[in-house]
Amino acid sequence: MNIKLTKATQGTKKPFIIAHRGFSGKFCENTFEAFEEAIACGADFIEFDVNRTKDGHLVIYHDYTIDGKFLKDMNLDEAKAIRIGNNQRIPTLDEIVQNFANVIGLYIEVKDRKIVEILVDKVKDFPSVVIASFDHLVLRKVKEYDTGIKTSVLMGDVILDPLPILKSLSADYFHPCYESRSPEPDDLIDAEYVAYLQHVGYGVISWAEDRVNILKNLINKNFNGISTNRPDIVFNLVNNHSSVA
Repeated sequence: MNIKLTKATQGTKKPFIIAHRGFSGKFCENTFEAFEEAIACGADFIEFDVNRTKDGHLVIYHDYTIDGKFLKDMNLDEAKAIRIGNNQRIPTLDEIVQNFANVIGLYIEVKDRKIVEILVDKVKDFPSVVIASFDHLVLRKVKEYDTGIKTSVLMGDVILDPLPILKSLSADYFHPCYESRSPEPDDLIDAEYVAYLQHVGYGVISWAEDRVNILKNLINKNFNGISTNRPDIVFNLVNNHSSVA
């Protein structure tokens, strides 16, 4: 499903499903296979990480290095020659856009400030795109290049009130990455907290979560989006129950 991101997608009872690095709970992350399987099981977005090569191409891979070498020190041909998972090669951003941008939403994590302008230029014409980052300057630069692209503030620290940061960045979503902050990270955010942010115009997206009991809590707390390595599980929970018991 390719949903258009508007204020109407915020505060709804049915969260959109973000397949974290594709259907990475069963398939090699950030590969064509993982993205295709995420679409097949009903995800609304595929999430992926973007790196750049020495010759300026954007490729989809989580880490800065592979086989002990920085991707930024490889040219595109070198990167594409590498095989990962089930003999899969590393996709390029151009390939992801060409194959998936009209089929499913793109939730793109950016770690490199130098790629922002070229990235925005490649994705700006598609309705279901969110650019996320822990680097606040990245998000500010995205809005400078195109105010119409949705941005999501990734935040690892438990914070009392993210509103000043969201406002200063003209961001659209708050994405707490609390999976390592507690064995029960859902307890760190209550339903009133979510409702408060939605009331003032921001969506709330979860960390990558696969545990059914916690997923049920996130759904019942009305998170706007749920990130997961198991989009199949979330799809069943979201679509089989209006309020998950």
